[in-house]
Amino acid sequence: MHKMSKLCFLALLSVTFMLIFVLTTPYSNDRSSYAAYEGGIDPRKTRQFKNIIVHLDLKGAPPRVEYLIEFFKLLSKHHVDGILIEYEDMFPYSGDIEEIRRDLHYSENDIRRIIQAAEVHNLEVIPLIQSFGHLEFVLKKSKFMGLSEDLIDLNTICISDSKSIDIVKQMIEQIRRLHPNSTRIHIGADEAYHVAEDQRCIERMEKESIGKSDLKLEHIAKIGKFARENAGFETVFAWNDMFDKESEETIRKSKINKFIVPVVWGYRTDVTENGYFPDGLFERIFNVFDRFYVASAFKGADGARQQFSNISRYLENQKSYVNLMDLHKNAAAQKVDGIFVTGWSRFNHFNALCELLPVAIPSLIVDLFYLNYQLTEKDAWRAMKSSLECENRRHLRGILAESTVHGCKFPGADVFEIIMHDWKRAVDRRIFGKPDQQPSPDSEAIEILKNLKKSLNQSILYKTDADEVFNQYLHDYHSLIAQNTRTEITN
Repeated sequence: MHKMSKLCFLALLSVTFMLIFVLTTPYSNDRSSYAAYEGGIDPRKTRQFKNIIVHLDLKGAPPRVEYLIEFFKLLSKHHVDGILIEYEDMFPYSGDIEEIRRDLHYSENDIRRIIQAAEVHNLEVIPLIQSFGHLEFVLKKSKFMGLSEDLIDLNTICISDSKSIDIVKQMIEQIRRLHPNSTRIHIGADEAYHVAEDQRCIERMEKESIGKSDLKLEHIAKIGKFARENAGFETVFAWNDMFDKESEETIRKSKINKFIVPVVWGYRTDVTENGYFPDGLFERIFNVFDRFYVASAFKGADGARQQFSNISRYLENQKSYVNLMDLHKNAAAQKVDGIFVTGWSRFNHFNALCELLPVAIPSLIVDLFYLNYQLTEKDAWRAMKSSLECENRRHLRGILAESTVHGCKFPGADVFEIIMHDWKRAVDRRIFGKPDQQPSPDSEAIEILKNLKKSLNQSILYKTDADEVFNQYLHDYHSLIAQNTRTEITN
């Protein structure tokens, strides 16, 4: 009897420890997070990043206004606070800078419709202009080409020429006129590759006895000050990479900390890797700036010509930012105001297209579920499929692959199906199959791309942009065929 009691006691003890383990493991937290999502709880008060802003890059495959309106509904449903719209040449610039807009651009009425639709869905519109690098769309025009620091790589505007400053100021003023209620603006100021190479900058540095760092930071501060004091924006964002290695003393001297809020961006799967961000970056930002944001990606960071979405790759990027905040707890708690979830259309104005927006929507929704509720990867996928009303194919449950995302209901879902299923199968056959075992490649590819162009033309893209997609995809497909043929000959 005593032996039996002892066995019962040990069994009871074992069960107790198992219960403690189950109730205190992350799995239990994951369940409660998923329950919070299923219960419709607004995550804004509990999520890591209080302000979530989704970025739209219009320098490639800009959507029609009707599509954007539907897209905004989706963002609002998933607790997004604002949209960062990088207009580039889609904005209806006028007057002296009229020719920097592309031929088929948004009208002023289109801009008003976009803003009105965003406001209806409680989304703040934050316009983004370029003010330093990434000004190819301006500098390619013969009228302004002489303002480029480099006449071959038309990336960086010469900030020592007063005409350059006038152009940027005009852009800000015209943006402000059509965004009267916006309190925030982003002035870009990243990836200026040719600073102080032009004779005008060299002479200015000699005359004023300043260095390259002073030149850069003074420009960003000047534009930030103009956007705040003249254009009346309360907050001015700028990407961090043009001053992320500068000392606290240099930053304070330039006074950019008085005028801009830095946005620390990085799109690697793990941004916590040693050396990815400059040493001491977060300590310097913490000490000098009142607050800052970070920026992840849901598309456009997986190759300059990438056609297909990699959901898990972008989810890892979001996870790494949460981990980064754990590594910098003081900054996260006191000075990180939010996160921009960026979606790039091209690496720069002259590059090919990256993933199209409809193709990346499941990726974005998975990322938002993670950022809102910090769900596990499996639960984030499950929540995405539930939210987008995707088909629930029993034999595919638990498989985290884009090939399992079928029959969903979201703006452009038919485009997702064509590219991620029909087109990807055709491309994969060219990559992995033997040419002599395949039917005529061109006829199948052209048929799929015709269907894609038809879907894009219906309500998503303008004809000229749908044509670009068709031509780029077919070109890349032919390149695969040529590459496979050369491989066969070599072997």
